[in-house]
Amino acid sequence: MWPSLQLLSILLAVPVAVFACEGECIVGITHAFVGNYSNPIQSVLHEIDNQIIERIVPQHDGMSYLQPILTAYTNSSYDGMETAIFPSYFHGKCQVNGVDPKGCPNPDCPVVCGTPGSLVHFYPTLRFIAFNETREAMRLYTSSDSEAYRQVEHDVVRAAGKQARAAVPRFARYGDDVAGVMGENMPYVKKREESAKKALREILDEIPDLLAKACGGSAKDSVDGLPSCSWDAAMQEYILSFP
Repeated sequence: MWPSLQLLSILLAVPVAVFACEGECIVGITHAFVGNYSNPIQSVLHEIDNQIIERIVPQHDGMSYLQPILTAYTNSSYDGMETAIFPSYFHGKCQVNGVDPKGCPNPDCPVVCGTPGSLVHFYPTLRFIAFNETREAMRLYTSSDSEAYRQVEHDVVRAAGKQARAAVPRFARYGDDVAGVMGENMPYVKKREESAKKALREILDEIPDLLAKACGGSAKDSVDGLPSCSWDAAMQEYILSFP
């Protein structure tokens, strides 16, 4: 039912010699976080899809109604993630008066700057930045004025309306005014469609909380925050593979 997002192995990128995290370092780390969030996002969208089916369109064709949102995230998530990490928070060199502080540029730099060592030292902040960017991206793609949301709403409302029309009594006897029966029941169909719109909005508004839950229910900038979306050991090892 759910096509897999491409999982990006954090061990595939080939590091190059850099003074700070730039070029391949920036690209590799950004792709790693986007890839890491593939499973949490799919888990959340799968749960949302189930709610849509249970609450709005119980008779469905087995296809996901949320594909437009998944596609929007897949196509646009990299740029937002890179900007949130580099240069919005981690940027620049760590030198003070031309001298590298202890642990800079690698492996554990206690100065907020653009080196791998700084990213490792402030890793709880880094992973919280990645979580917030992912959460805000999903909030954006599910906002009522987004193209992805409008497509999802169209498909869900159409399916709800189709099911409502199918529930309208039809009579097999020759001469029955089927058109008249349908006309009399149009208010019922419209009510079902409006109810579907409202329910969809309520369901999609749960995504930020569901993502936090998928990440361990502790969305905060601390060493124990986001326990299911930390990837600490593997990510720190990968980050430090860049000089």
